[in-house]
Amino acid sequence: MVVALVYAFDTCLDRVQLLKKYYTSRGYEVKSVTSNFSHRKKAVYDPSTDVVIPVREYHKNLSLDRILSHKQFAKGARKALCEIQPDLVHCIIPCNSLVKEMSKYKKEHGDVKIIYDIIDLWPESMPIEKYKNLLPFKIWKNTRDKYLSSGDVIFCECDLFKQYLRCGKVLYWSIDRDCLPMSPDLKEDELQFCYLGSINNIIDISMITTFLRECSILKKCVLHIIGNGEKKEQFIQDVLAVGVNVIDHKEVYDQREKQEILDQCNYGFNVMKSSVVVGLTMKSLDYMCAGLPIINTIQGDTKNFCEEWDIGFNINKGNIKEIANQVCLESMDVQLQRRKNIQTLYNTYFTKKRFYEVLDKALDL
Repeated sequence: MVVALVYAFDTCLDRVQLLKKYYTSRGYEVKSVTSNFSHRKKAVYDPSTDVVIPVREYHKNLSLDRILSHKQFAKGARKALCEIQPDLVHCIIPCNSLVKEMSKYKKEHGDVKIIYDIIDLWPESMPIEKYKNLLPFKIWKNTRDKYLSSGDVIFCECDLFKQYLRCGKVLYWSIDRDCLPMSPDLKEDELQFCYLGSINNIIDISMITTFLRECSILKKCVLHIIGNGEKKEQFIQDVLAVGVNVIDHKEVYDQREKQEILDQCNYGFNVMKSSVVVGLTMKSLDYMCAGLPIINTIQGDTKNFCEEWDIGFNINKGNIKEIANQVCLESMDVQLQRRKNIQTLYNTYFTKKRFYEVLDKALDL
């Protein structure tokens, strides 16, 4: 039995590696099909995988070159499947063009089983609210939606996506590691926060700095940054401008080193612009695994987890001052309990074991 893993981007490699482990453990031969272009770095690279499809380069997320690159990959992937002749295709979406091309492949090869694994919604998850109803973006969206019914199984990486698409099963992200022991080192007279991950145009920098300014009125505040991104320098300067010190750790890959940083922090920021349709972020899983409660604007799944599991605070423009006051005045016992809550949440929904169980049930294995 052969399974083809089809994915266009290097931004989903954690999920890809876990899927490879899963299918191998279930006796499949795994063939990977991807492109030679790094969406993260906007550069050609060598993914060192089974089938590599050369595609057009692009340098802007909103550009004709990007759309043409996606179409080129989707057509190339369909052609590659004709050579591989898989029994099962596990196709990670986006890019949306893949759904259309995989539906064509399904018509030509009726015995193949197709899985669509939707880990992002384009254009819904982009900060382009005023453009989303324009014809080009409707066509982009419909390239996915019109052909989804060709899938034998549809996975969504969060329940919010399932609600938008009105179909599918939830297959949450997993980062395939056990939680390290927590050793919280918190201070009564100081608040320390962390921002973890890429600092780009979907992050609500204004929301974060406004919240930090309100907190700094009552307590000294420090922001730790782990990561990089095109908006990083602006972010640092804006935080400094509201009187909050910044410690820039740059990119940290060692989990023990990262845990030591997060053990010093009271909360982690999980804050994106309101126009972005996202129910769960990879950074929130890192916070969960490390036992760090969150300051959150993500809707859907994460908003509900905050309320039901007491793992932090949901903030919006109307309650920033109120939540900042609560964070400044809450007891150490409450904070320590939230750390336990958020790790328990991780161990309930986001482990490799849970990931495998959902796949087994969907595939009747």
